[in-house]
Parts: sequence; structure tokens; C-alpha cells
Amino acid sequence: MTTGKKYGLSDFQWIAIVISGTIGTGIMTLPRAVGEIAGRDGWLSLIIAGIVVWVFAIFIWLLCRKFPTKTLPEFSILILGRPLGILVSVLYALYAFSLCGIIMRILAELVRTWVFIWTPVPVFFVAILIAVGYISRMGAVSLGRLMELIILFTAVVLLLYLVPMSEFDFLNLKPVGSEGILKILQAVPESAFAYLGFEVMLVFFPFIINRNKVLRLTLITLTMVTGLYAVNTILVYGVLGIERTLNLVWPLINYMRIGSLPFVQRVDNLLLFAWTAQIIAMVAVHYYAATFTLATLTRRQYHDIWSVLCLPLVYIAAVLPQDLIAVFAFSDLVGAAGFAICLGITALMLVVALIRGLDERKEIKK
Repeated sequence: MTTGKKYGLSDFQWIAIVISGTIGTGIMTLPRAVGEIAGRDGWLSLIIAGIVVWVFAIFIWLLCRKFPTKTLPEFSILILGRPLGILVSVLYALYAFSLCGIIMRILAELVRTWVFIWTPVPVFFVAILIAVGYISRMGAVSLGRLMELIILFTAVVLLLYLVPMSEFDFLNLKPVGSEGILKILQAVPESAFAYLGFEVMLVFFPFIINRNKVLRLTLITLTMVTGLYAVNTILVYGVLGIERTLNLVWPLINYMRIGSLPFVQRVDNLLLFAWTAQIIAMVAVHYYAATFTLATLTRRQYHDIWSVLCLPLVYIAAVLPQDLIAVFAFSDLVGAAGFAICLGITALMLVVALIRGLDERKEIKK
């Protein structure tokens, strides 16, 4: 947990981890999810949701900066006592495993629907888990370096969004605000699942070199994610129209099926293959955070063992939903649990720490 440059996460690596932990399968269904409530104004709901997420990120930062050299299991035990601290850590790990499972399941449904129709779903799960388990054993700094490469690759892939732009029609977005402010606000919680990921700060904070920049970097990253989600929704509505979008399970894939490149006819398949790396990165970030949390409870001596032992838990979470409807219902449940951890448990620990006067920075100054 040293803060030396060689062993810590750089600014860009932290940005890459937050982006990798946030952007995944949710972007595929966001236009439909928010459009079912806010209609063509769903992109406004996403912008408001991004502002709300800022508040959650600030809560987490306020808590983490009080204990700059401790991760979630360590400061939760210090604040709440050993029994409750262990319970909080285990709940976070179970949430992260569930998030990994539901992401894998959505990816498997995507790939099976559009590309490998006859391939059994467990094959996808095993292949992803082997990669994720190996990545998890590499450590936080190696994970950060890998996320840097994946984010650069993802930035290039995003250029594919320009292919269907010739069909974009601004009339599909007008009149702006026609659904009313109430509908726009009601759609904000529907985007919760897509914004989960920044809570890994609870685990990664001690690894970051420039901890005084963490809040600014995190808010900048969340602003970038919000912009991507809003632009993604605007483009889908502008090309497909809100009526057609609401009848599609995977609106982004259908958007990518419009238009082609000189050397690629199926741009949607190209995006899907390329986006698989981003989704695996998301699973890897959350899986590492969960296994490191459990390893910390056992004094960090058995992280390699936890990286292997917990793979079946993710597999179970992935196969648990019986059908696609259950998958989306489970994702809503996981999203609610994630924000309960981000706001509820974090706020509780922050208040208790303030009441008890717990602040590691005071001890460091002494």
C-alpha cells in the first residue's frame, strides 16, 4: 500500500479504472430504459442523474480522505466495530459479485442474440471468468495499467458512433421538455445501474498516488461518462426515433446496424466484439475490489486464493436469472443495492466517524 510512484496508481490510471468500472452493458439499453418514462427527453434525465452521482461520489470521498491509508474493510471495522465492519465488507463483496454476474449475463445474452446463436451460455461465463480471475491476481497497479490500454482502445471504438450519423434527424428530439419535468425526474433512478462503478474508490483510494486530486479526477470522469450516456441516447433517438427505440431490447446495437464501412458491412458486430473488452474490464475492476476486500479481512495474505474461490459466486449470480426479463429485474435490484451502499452505508459511517472524532489524518500529523 505504499504511495511510491512505482507502486501507486497515476492520475490517468485512476480515471481509467473509474471509466472501466462504470461503462459496460448498461449503455446498450439506456435509451430504452429512460425513454419508457421520460420519452424523447430521456437524455435530460441522464444529465440530471450524472449530477446526482456527483453527490454520491463526494460522500465517498469525504469518508475515504479521513482514512487515506485504509480500505473499506479496515476503516469500516474501525468506525463500526469488528462485527458490523465485517458485515459491511461482506455485503459490499456480495454486491460486487452480483454486479459482475449480471454484467456477464447481459453480455452473454447480447453475444448469443447477435453473433453466437447456438453457443451455450456457460461457455461465455467460463471464458470470461478465466480471464477475470487471472487479471485479479495481478494486483491493483497492474490492473490500472491494463485499464489504461482498454480505455484507449474504447476511445477509438467510439468513433463507430459516427457511422449512422447520416440518418440523424433533429426532429426526433423535438420538442425538448415536452414530457414535463416530473417525467424527466422519474426517469433518473432508471439510469442508476449504468452509473455504478465509482464506488470502487472505497477500495482503491489508498493505492492512488495523488490523493489530493482524487475528487477532481473522479468528478471529471463522471462528467465524461454522463456526456457519453447523453450523447449515446441523443444519437439513438435522433436516428431511430423514440417510438422505435421503445420497441427494441438492445437499441444501441440496432443503431449500429444502420450504415456500413467500406471494409465492414456489420458495424454492430464490430462494436460488439470491441465492446467485449470494455465489459470484461468492468467485471475485472469490481471482482478485484470484492476479492481484495475479503482478502483484507484475512490480513491480505490470501488474495490469490480469494481470486479463485470467489469465481463460482460470480457464476451463480450470472446463471440465477431464468430469462431476460429476470435479468433486467435483477439488474435493477443490484443497482438499488449499489446506491444503498454508496449513499446509505457511506453516509452512516461518515456520520459515526464525525461523532467519534475518527480521522487518521490527525494521527499522521502527530
